[in-house]
This record gives sequence, structure tokens and C-alpha cells, in this order.
Amino acid sequence: MNTNSDNRSCGEAWDIGLAGRSAVVVGTGPAIGRACVEGLARMGAQVACLDRDASAAHDSAVAARALGAESSAHTVDVLDRESAHDTFAQIARQRDGIDILVNVVGSSRWSPTADASDDDWDEVFALNLRQQWVVAQEALHLMIPARRGSIVAISSVSALASSTLHGAYGAAKAGLNSLVKTLAVENGQYGVRVNAIAPGTIDTPARAGDTALAAKVPLQRRGRPSDIGDAAVFLASAAASYITGQVLVVDGGVSAIHTLIDMSTDDQNHSE
Repeated sequence: MNTNSDNRSCGEAWDIGLAGRSAVVVGTGPAIGRACVEGLARMGAQVACLDRDASAAHDSAVAARALGAESSAHTVDVLDRESAHDTFAQIARQRDGIDILVNVVGSSRWSPTADASDDDWDEVFALNLRQQWVVAQEALHLMIPARRGSIVAISSVSALASSTLHGAYGAAKAGLNSLVKTLAVENGQYGVRVNAIAPGTIDTPARAGDTALAAKVPLQRRGRPSDIGDAAVFLASAAASYITGQVLVVDGGVSAIHTLIDMSTDDQNHSE
């Protein structure tokens, strides 16, 4: 996807440029990853679904094909450099390159940060930062010679403020945001854009039924996986052709709240 070739006039309708593009989604489980796969498929992209869980990759590929898209499933452990390299090379051969990468993989461990073990800290950093670097490198080695591409990493609002009880996760995601900005600056000259999405509370199977969180969100609901999938499609598309090095916060307005002020509409005597 050549992100530098948009000659539209202001207000003119456009094709968002995903039809026939070669897209890779890493981490295609039944929530955010699946939503990214389905969003890209609806826009006509060819989607390769990567996951260490073979059934998750398979089910996402089936969902994409049900939407009329060409799709394939690949079992890969992105913590294994050789496995990631071989998989990306295979996809590039089959589809004449890779235009889009969306990397959803991440995980957290919960405890006071003072009590976190070395193993937990290292595992969280490996899953949320190291593998993002490895996967982005593999994509860039294909995108740079083609002089086109869009990379979208899934970060978190935990990277933007304190991350109590999951300090390693917040620190790793903050590192990811820095990596995204660095890759964007280094590779813009090759027509490659790199951005991140920072979700807030999302209604996933792992946090299903957590209704207390919705009351804290200005939009009065938790996010849907499709909210993140739609944002990923936007950033991957020609509609975002002049956007790079950014972290798009998709949190229903939570990060806009002034925490020192009681936000209750019943109390008009606010002070700072």
C-alpha cells in the first residue's frame, strides 16, 4: 500500500485502498485479533492469520473467508525468531509481499510491582515488547524494498499512566509506544507508516461481565473488540496515509478525565 500517493481533493470520496492488499494479523484469538481480521476482510484485504494456537488461527481464517476474503492460517510462536521469519517469508512468497501488519499479541501478570518475580517480568516484556520488535523487523525487511507498508501495534492505556498491579505490562507497553515512534521516523522515507492503538477497557472473554468499569467511562460502556478492529483498519488504510508515529487512544474518553476533580454532575462546586 503506497501511503504517499493520494492526490484527492478535499472532500472527495476515496477508496481506502485495502482491496487485494496482503495483510498479516498476529494474535487472532476470539476478541480483538478476530475483530481486526474481520475488519480487514470486509475491506477486501487478503488476511494471513497468525497465532500460536492453531485453532484460533484456523477459526479466524474461516471467519475471513466467510466475509469473502482470501485468507490463510499459520501456527507460529512469535517469541521464536526463526518461526516468525519462516512464516513471514512464506506469506510474502504466496502473496507477492506484505502490505499490512497488525500485531495484537500481549499478556499481563497481576501483582504489586514490588512482588513481581524476575520470570514474570521477563515474560511480560517478551510478549509485549520483544516480540513486537521481532515481528516488526520481519515485516520491515519485506516492506522497505517494496517502499510501502503500514504497521499497527496494539498498545494500551496502561502505557500512558500508572499501571498499578501490572507494572511490567505498563512499562513494556510504554516501551512499545517508543518503538513505534522510532520505527515510524526511521522508515517513513521508504513509504512505511508505523502507528499504535491504545485500547481502554474492552469487553473481551477474559474480562466479560465486568460492568463496574462501564460506569467510569464517559461513553458509559466498555469498548467492543470491533472498536479496536475498526481503528486498526483505519490506520492501515489510505484514509490514514499522512498519519505515522502516533498512538491512537481508543478508550471511550477515560484518559480525558481530570482525576483531581469529582466528575459527578450532581456536584457543581468543583475546584482545582
